[in-house]
Amino acid sequence: MPASRSSPEVTFANEFLKHYLKGGIGAMPKSDIDALIMHLLDKHASENGSPLGSFPNQIASERLRAPLARIKRLRYEGSLKFGGRPEDEARIRFVRLLEKAALELDKKEGTITKIVFVVEDILAKNWIQGQIKEHSGIFDGSFNTEIIKVDPELFFRLLRTLLPDSKIDTFEEKYEALVMKTKREELVSGFKSLISSFVKGAAETGVAAATTALLALPLIGG
Repeated sequence: MPASRSSPEVTFANEFLKHYLKGGIGAMPKSDIDALIMHLLDKHASENGSPLGSFPNQIASERLRAPLARIKRLRYEGSLKFGGRPEDEARIRFVRLLEKAALELDKKEGTITKIVFVVEDILAKNWIQGQIKEHSGIFDGSFNTEIIKVDPELFFRLLRTLLPDSKIDTFEEKYEALVMKTKREELVSGFKSLISSFVKGAAETGVAAATTALLALPLIGG
């Protein structure tokens, strides 16, 4: 897996030594060294121009020849111990996940019942679940631990923890107009287009610290 064009091998080494020597040489336990290396690989290693951190856990598992469970654990521990503030990291990753959000429709009536996220990232998932509980909401993750389903009202309350109300008001108005459509295909494709436009617009205008860094940071798996 080659280094990226900006000579990240130097940055990798400097960051590694900064953390490794913080408590003195030999003081860092092997488990923390592994988590640090995973964190730095996600940040600096690249394949075909894409950072390792942008790849799902399964791909990282294959590239690094390590069990999937180990990759998930090391990514989570690495982001907690060596990333930025966990809350800030989780917020950034949640915004990044928004573009992949989808709709769950009632099978008979075709109306929207849930907003669905597929969240491999444990840090982001824990933050989302914590915010849902804080807002007295209920999420459905019974069928797959990497899938979180929330009702639309709660979804917009979560967004308001990230962005100014004015930004969400505009998005919610467009969503309410979309809901009036009756064809299933129009709802699905319309929501995909709407959420994509919303995320890109938020990042471009820099309305929050999380979104200003959104496009520059890899989505690190859980």
